[in-house]
This record gives sequence, C-alpha cells and structure tokens, in this order.
Amino acid sequence: MIKIIAPGMVKVDYGPLQMTISAHHGNSPMTQIAEQAAYYAMKVFTQVAVQQQVAASPQQVIGEISSLPEVLQCMITAVRRSGDVTLTPMAAVAGTIADLTADWLEAAGAAKVIVNNGGDIAIRLADGQTTVVGVAPAIGLKPTHRLALNAGREIGGIATSGLGGRSFTKGIATAAVVAAPKASTADACATSLANATYVEHWGIKTAWAEDLDPNTDIRGHRVVREVGLLPPAVVEQALLGGWTRAAELVKQGLIDGAAVFVQHQLVMIPEDFLTEIR
Repeated sequence: MIKIIAPGMVKVDYGPLQMTISAHHGNSPMTQIAEQAAYYAMKVFTQVAVQQQVAASPQQVIGEISSLPEVLQCMITAVRRSGDVTLTPMAAVAGTIADLTADWLEAAGAAKVIVNNGGDIAIRLADGQTTVVGVAPAIGLKPTHRLALNAGREIGGIATSGLGGRSFTKGIATAAVVAAPKASTADACATSLANATYVEHWGIKTAWAEDLDPNTDIRGHRVVREVGLLPPAVVEQALLGGWTRAAELVKQGLIDGAAVFVQHQLVMIPEDFLTEIR
C-alpha cells in the first residue's frame, strides 16, 4: 500500500490512487514525513469516495459547497473557475488530492515537494529550490520536452489530459499539458483543453461515455474511443482548437502556459513554454 522507494520518496498504491510523494528539506530527505503524507492522501481519497455522488454530479446542480469536505470544495471550485460547464468535479480530483497532499507536506516543513498523482503533479518549491518536469507527447512515450521550475515561477501544478489517460476525453489530443498555480486548476483546465481538440472526421470514432463505462460521471457525452491516421489539415484544425482554448485560459490568468500534442504535432502558449530535449 505504501512503499519507500528512495530516501524522501514513497509510493502509494490504494485502489485508483497511484501516487508518488517526494519530500525534502534542503538536501535532507524527509522519508517519515512523506510516509505520513501518504496516509493523509489516502484519507482525502476516502472522503471523495464517500461523496462520490456529489463528485460525479454536474457542477450546475451542486449548489452551496461550504458544508462539504475541503477536497470536494476544491474540486468544485476548480471546475467552476475553468469556465467549462461540461466538467464535473471529477475532472479535478487527481490534481486536488495532489494539491492537498503537497500543502500538508509544505506545512510540515518540506522545502521541496513533488506529488505525482497519476501524471497530475503538485509542486511546492521554497526559495532556492528547483526541479525539471519531463513532458511526453503521448502516454507510454519518452519525454521529448522539459519544463524547468523554480520558486519564482509560482507554478504549483502541472496536469496532462488526452487519449490513453485514466479518464475519457472528448478530443483527439494525445497530450494536453497545463501549468498553473495549483494542480487542481491545471487538472480541470487540461481536461477542458484536451476536449477542445475534437474535430469531425471519419477516422475519429466516438461513443457514448456510459456505453464504455456505466459508472461514468459524464453520461450523455460523446467521447473519443479511437483515432486513425489523420490528414495534416485535420491535425492543424485540432491544434488550433486546443491553442484557442489555451489562449483564453492564459488571458484569464487561470493558467501559466500550455502545450497540445496531436499526432506528434505540437503547439504551445507561450511559444517558449517547453524546451525541447536534445
């Protein structure tokens, strides 16, 4: 369930919760604190499970949230702030749990925190601390780009959505990567960004979400189940849809930057958001 994999680093395997937690103070690993944070993360996940009906509800029907557990409040707030009314709170669940775990570690004295919850990452860096995040163009591929972070950049979350991920997508991006002040915001916005890459083409097969998973939180929505090789013009149209949505989110100040991959083609905002690995 909880396994120490390196000094200051533990892995959590708790049903759908697959998380890696890294905590250091300067050059000193905080292994015991990371273990305690793992138990905290499992507790937070359990709160979501208990409130599954709310978590999977359309955001418009939820109403007042002050009586809900903190994790549900953060999930709902994240999807509402994204401006995408099609998202349920589950669109921000992984990033929110990562955020709360990272905040717990920061409060416990960790100066460098990295919580990777299935690819949705919360990062907390004190002054002088740095880290580098690798970015792959699709699930299962090696990183082709990198994002260097330090405390001054004020990026606390990086999330990825797209084909082949743990959740359904309504777009054709193989990876829609978002950096934001919080992982919860990045998670919700990455989902919205990936959805914005959908285009009509005979090579793109869709299905009703509930036909693929009767327990889905997005019943009544068409999701992409298969994508064939697409002509360049279609790929460009999908990239434009993703870039346009990303530009809106950057303009609103919700996210710091984004990258969208569609069949190995890439667009970014800002243009220097990622650095290519050579």
